[in-house]
Amino acid sequence: MKKLTKSFLVMILGLLMSVNVMADVQTGKTEPDYPTDYYMIVESKAGGIDIYSQPDLESTKLNDEQIPNGTALHIEGEVEDTENNRTWGYTEYHGMYGYAPLDECRPADSRKEAIDSELYIAGKDHVNYNADYDVNAYAEEGTQKLYQGPGKKYGEVPGVRDIENGETLHITQDAEMVDGSHWGVTRVDGTEGWVDLEKTEEWKAEHLDTVEESVDAVAEVSVTPTEAAKATETPAPTEAAEATETPTPTITEEADEAENTEKDSKEPEAENTDTKDSREASGQNVKVTASRWYQNPFTWIAVIAVLAVAGLLIYHNKKK
Repeated sequence: MKKLTKSFLVMILGLLMSVNVMADVQTGKTEPDYPTDYYMIVESKAGGIDIYSQPDLESTKLNDEQIPNGTALHIEGEVEDTENNRTWGYTEYHGMYGYAPLDECRPADSRKEAIDSELYIAGKDHVNYNADYDVNAYAEEGTQKLYQGPGKKYGEVPGVRDIENGETLHITQDAEMVDGSHWGVTRVDGTEGWVDLEKTEEWKAEHLDTVEESVDAVAEVSVTPTEAAKATETPAPTEAAEATETPTPTITEEADEAENTEKDSKEPEAENTDTKDSREASGQNVKVTASRWYQNPFTWIAVIAVLAVAGLLIYHNKKK
């Protein structure tokens, strides 16, 4: 009997462990086979590519819209898919890390080529190569970095101090990138690099004014009724209307009202009777539903479990 009980427990534990292992495999994260540090430019016949949570075309897509051709991707690791003869690149896009199929990308010969490609797809209307103005740095963190390109993916400029809040920066080139970010070229202690223009006092002030204008517009829409609305208010009764007042009820009308009153007093009783009948009917339905125990799936599971244990015990006793 003890051996039978132990065998039964081992079977249950093994089943639970296998379920947990399967769940881990499905939700597990694949790490790159080895780290890398280079740039690839998207060049797909479809006009763009997708980025996936795993190095598998059947895994979840992380992007809402395709990564357009010309976008530079910083490849920080690789995974070789020998089964499908494909190389996957581990990269970052819009703050999300995932895997992009590299067979639809071409390698960039340098960081400069990657930057030039992205400035090209941004378009001449969104890139100013002759900018000449000053901005004051402002970051919620108190400081910010100088980067080697218009984006954090290009890495920080080595050996350059952090930019402090309130520091004046002279911008000689600016660009609005395809992803909606805004960057500008400046110098810090004689070293050139790119700074995030959204982390400036001017950017904050400009967008604060836009928000205030939107609030004012909403407030104007929700003001009290205008004079035109007031003009449409219902006027007071005129003398003509007063002349058409309801005459005093006659004896016949009084009799009709008495009959209607008696009918009205009887109708609520009928309504109450109907309500009571409906409640009793609904209560009966509840009892009938509650009595259907065989519709509960847990009942069947319990019955099957009891039958299985009973069968094992009978089999074990016959064997003795």
